[in-house]
Amino acid sequence: MKRIGLTGGIGTGKSTVARLFEELGSIPVIDADRIARNLREPGGAAEAPLLKRFNTTDPAKLRGLLTQSPEAKKDLESILHPLIQQKSEEAFAQIERSRADAPFLIYEATLLIESGRAKDFSGLIVVTAPLPERLARIMSRDNVSKEAALRMIDSQSSDTYRLKHADYLIDNCGTLEDLKAQTLKVLDQIRFA
Repeated sequence: MKRIGLTGGIGTGKSTVARLFEELGSIPVIDADRIARNLREPGGAAEAPLLKRFNTTDPAKLRGLLTQSPEAKKDLESILHPLIQQKSEEAFAQIERSRADAPFLIYEATLLIESGRAKDFSGLIVVTAPLPERLARIMSRDNVSKEAALRMIDSQSSDTYRLKHADYLIDNCGTLEDLKAQTLKVLDQIRFA
């Protein structure tokens, strides 16, 4: 089964695109953020190392630390990325056994390129969105100020960097119907590639 990566910066709508792949094409999706949440939960494999290094597993507190310190970001990634990779490989194997009829699967991850995992996939979808829309989504979803939302965006790689690695682009700058149309187009491109 083909494995396709899906990435984009915070607030671009990549989770909405992943949901559309599931709804419109019955494409199985593995969400790296969901895996990370499970790893941070009480009893999760990342709980003890995160508490030891950061004294918290709270995602909002960790995000705050990451936007202030490159060292903290590097430490967090060194704890989470190997565990996420292990769990995602287990999820790939399970889907490939149980959903052999699916033409491909999607792996949704914000840091897919930065972690070096993009090379592990048959293709890479990059979702982009205009800055004002990204800011509005982050401020509403996370209940943060515009300045905090900008720091979150600035702490990640740029769209320009991501687009250099893209095989497929979805530009989330219009209506939900526009987004559905773009998702269907990319779905067909991948399915018939």
